[in-house]
Amino acid sequence: MAFQPNDPNAARDRANMMMAVVISLFILLGFHFFVEMPRQEKAAAAARDKAQQEKNVDTMTTGAKPATATPSAAGDTPDGTITAAANAIRIPIRGARVSGSFPTTGGRIDDLTLNEHCVHVDETCKTNPKADHVALLTKDDAPQPAYIDSGWLAEGNAKVPNEQTVWSIAPGSAGELGTGKEPVKLFWDNGEGLRFEREISIDENFLFTLKQSVRNTGTAEAKLRAYHAVARRGVPPDFTGFYTLHEGPIAYLNNKEHAPGYKDIAEGRADWLQVDKAKGWIGITEKYWMVALLPDPAMEFKARAVCKLGKDDCVGGLDKKLPQHFQTDIRTDEFTVAPGGTASETTYVYAGVKNLDVMRAYQDKYKFDKLELGIDFGIYYIITKPFYYILHYLFKVTGSVGLGILLMTVIVRLFVFPLASKSFRSMAKMKVIAPRLKELQEKYKDDKTKLQTEIYELYRTENANPFSGCWPIIVQIPIIFALYKVILISVDLRHAPFWGWIHDLSAPDPTSIFNLFGLIPWTPPHALMIGAWPVLFCLTMVLQKRITPPMADATQERLQTWFPFIATVMMAQFAVGLIIYWTWSNVLSIFQQYYILKKVGGENTSLIRGHADRRKKKAKPE
Repeated sequence: MAFQPNDPNAARDRANMMMAVVISLFILLGFHFFVEMPRQEKAAAAARDKAQQEKNVDTMTTGAKPATATPSAAGDTPDGTITAAANAIRIPIRGARVSGSFPTTGGRIDDLTLNEHCVHVDETCKTNPKADHVALLTKDDAPQPAYIDSGWLAEGNAKVPNEQTVWSIAPGSAGELGTGKEPVKLFWDNGEGLRFEREISIDENFLFTLKQSVRNTGTAEAKLRAYHAVARRGVPPDFTGFYTLHEGPIAYLNNKEHAPGYKDIAEGRADWLQVDKAKGWIGITEKYWMVALLPDPAMEFKARAVCKLGKDDCVGGLDKKLPQHFQTDIRTDEFTVAPGGTASETTYVYAGVKNLDVMRAYQDKYKFDKLELGIDFGIYYIITKPFYYILHYLFKVTGSVGLGILLMTVIVRLFVFPLASKSFRSMAKMKVIAPRLKELQEKYKDDKTKLQTEIYELYRTENANPFSGCWPIIVQIPIIFALYKVILISVDLRHAPFWGWIHDLSAPDPTSIFNLFGLIPWTPPHALMIGAWPVLFCLTMVLQKRITPPMADATQERLQTWFPFIATVMMAQFAVGLIIYWTWSNVLSIFQQYYILKKVGGENTSLIRGHADRRKKKAKPE
């Protein structure tokens, strides 16, 4: 059957389909924001409470043995036990951007905080030593311990260091780990001819260098493998679980990225990744931070990510009574250390903020492959990454994150100006010829073939296309998603203030229209937290709708009328930085649309009254 562009039945079918799609979308979004997100927040709070109550209970599986027992086989990387180290001496970590300590007993790096980022909004975070700084790694007595572990695995009965080993500080070694200082050097002798040594250093940003070596002073050869692990108990306290953002284990191995979430490895499968001959890196990432193991790019290793619950594999999801132990680790090929010989290996650890400039610098200097993929640029990587660079540059140039967002909006609007203009002109042109289309439909209502021919001829002579306004909008969809992603993942927005009541651009607007933006001493429920900026966003959408020529189909017109209000409810819980971007973008779009409508034929269009056709009343019958 030939396509009839103005067939009333076809228009009705399209309207019904659009209504079904829109309603389904809003149902899904509504379920996520009003049911799933509160449930996740409640479950996360319950998990933190349970972890605090049971923090002294060892829920981990251990593959490492006491120093006097036979160690793990070389094929089994320890799933580390988090236990208190009695009377451990702690060596301070005083880096330029991170601080903390690690014990000489066990030697795990289990205390690391970010100097420039605090848990709560605090304008003096960088200068206030008493501020509650973000903790990347935490001790065993924390509700959710996290650590970096390193060591050796041996074949046979050779004793290797483990979590109970008391390391000695080498003579002449630095007494603390700090930027620009000599490495901290530790050693331990197993009493059977093997001397284990470890050097730890940190640069001016977030890169630790871990060098391990073993010297064989005995009479028999030793077969050893080095290992490193990043592990944590349970998910992070600020875990969002948002489907558009990856949080959890991540790896780039053999030119392939692996990024399943905590839930993926906690349901059904213990091992989501195990690669025997791997090159690349592996770690655990959060929204803004990452801890990753970065072996020598030329070295092959075995990579693994596991989840354990007590002595069993993880099954059943993230709501278990005892929080799971998540671990990513690597282990080297076997070293055969002959009597009088030495074996050593060096692995780097990135532990800090996901800063693209810093990560790219490490890629160039150390040849770490695709380390920047630790930042979740999403499926529109080719667009998101340039936008990320532009936004970050604007932040540095203007000195204001909020102003950078406004300038970024202008740049994007200029970039899509031709597409938007084509869309607006098409809508205006279709409105101009709408009366003539209606006349043709009335004149040839009984001759569909003739109607189709006449409509085609009208489109040709007037150079109009009913679908030309759709393609520019479709092309802009990846740009919209890419910008959303950039604002979502940019650490520059975290705790960044804006004008007035906005103190954190990465959080939702803290006000609500239902308590008159704080004038009434009442805190509305989560679903009613629709702040001032979402209200401004709604007003710009309503104004934009008013100056848009009404659609011929009444159902589609009603959908568009209600869309600003429904979208506002959904958007209210997004980061306010994104709402500011969209509101400002709407304002620019309104003036662009108004200008084009005036030029094409909407002389009676007004920014205040809306489009002239909306004020026309049906003529009364005489």
